[in-house]
Amino acid sequence: MKKFELTFTVFLTLSLTFLALSCTVQFKVRAAEQVIFEEDFESYQAGAFPTSGDWKLWYDGMGSEHQFIVDNVSSSPTKSLKLLGVNGWAAYAAKPIETDLPLIGFNASVKVESLGGDDRDIARLGFAALVPPVYARSYAPIFFTDYGTIKVVGEGDLQSYVADRWYKVTVIMDRNAETYSLWVDDVLVGENLTVMTNRGPMTAEETPWKIEAFAVSQNYHSTNAYFDDITVFSAFEADPKLELEPTSGIAATTLVGSGFAPNSEISVTWNGTTVHTVPSPLVTDGYGSFTAIISVLNQTVAGSYDVSAVDEMGYEATATFEVVSACPTSTLEDNSTINFGADHIPASAPASVATWSPLLVIAPAVLAVAVIYTRGVHVSKQEKRTQ
Repeated sequence: MKKFELTFTVFLTLSLTFLALSCTVQFKVRAAEQVIFEEDFESYQAGAFPTSGDWKLWYDGMGSEHQFIVDNVSSSPTKSLKLLGVNGWAAYAAKPIETDLPLIGFNASVKVESLGGDDRDIARLGFAALVPPVYARSYAPIFFTDYGTIKVVGEGDLQSYVADRWYKVTVIMDRNAETYSLWVDDVLVGENLTVMTNRGPMTAEETPWKIEAFAVSQNYHSTNAYFDDITVFSAFEADPKLELEPTSGIAATTLVGSGFAPNSEISVTWNGTTVHTVPSPLVTDGYGSFTAIISVLNQTVAGSYDVSAVDEMGYEATATFEVVSACPTSTLEDNSTINFGADHIPASAPASVATWSPLLVIAPAVLAVAVIYTRGVHVSKQEKRTQ
């Protein structure tokens, strides 16, 4: 997981009859990505399909024996995945993914061995869902065409490319807005494009929320296509907030957090000291939110204390809790104050004794009242017997 920052600039111009005022306002929104999986194919044996890495061969193209890891072609460092299809039957490799975040994306490197000049794609990559027995639905697929262009559905050709050269492709998709943006070699070539499938506009049954996997394929004109250095991630806006309910009282409260890293373990501290939470471990949901209870009952000194929550990526939020003294006081008319016993407890006494010292004074009084009441009842019964 890593952090990055997006900077936006807003220009505000105010024109009056005799005054022109121009100012620039900049603000930053912190954003971050969580890696779903990374793949450089280095851990697999050359000549084998990467089944052990949970890759699935949805369709076998020219045959399963032609879809395998090579160690003589790579973007970095030594290995890549080679696919070879035939006209009308793709070699289709996919790795399942699961995330409930609306922003998802990928980086991947692609190279095709040769061009044939036909009006079809010979390398394809993107998010997909399997539709057996003979179909795979691609959402916002990126096409490397046989005539040397990089193309997307609904927009046509975005740029040219040449054979036998690696290209880095980056896509970030907003599944709620059903839009995506595309970078090639870190250059933005398409922004806020409408998500379509490989067959055109999505139908009522089709939605980016039905994405099952990241997939790569080779089809139509038979030429080797290579794929390497793949990272699939989910993205979110980091804006951590922490609220306490209540914000004062004895040292126990409910924490409500939002804007943290999704599915991330949270550590909670009380004035810098880690404290136990309920539940434990405390993990955010898919939207970066959580609710938990903390209790620091040995904290009896009145005052303000910082409660902080930090996730695994280092995003942190802090709120203040006001501890109210556990030892009540009574103020007389002359404004003098009586302390119920705490001042008379030896310094060496346990904290629990000092905390509950009011009972040492109150208990005898309660006992005396009880004795008087009992004695009164006894006398009353004696009187009834003598009547």
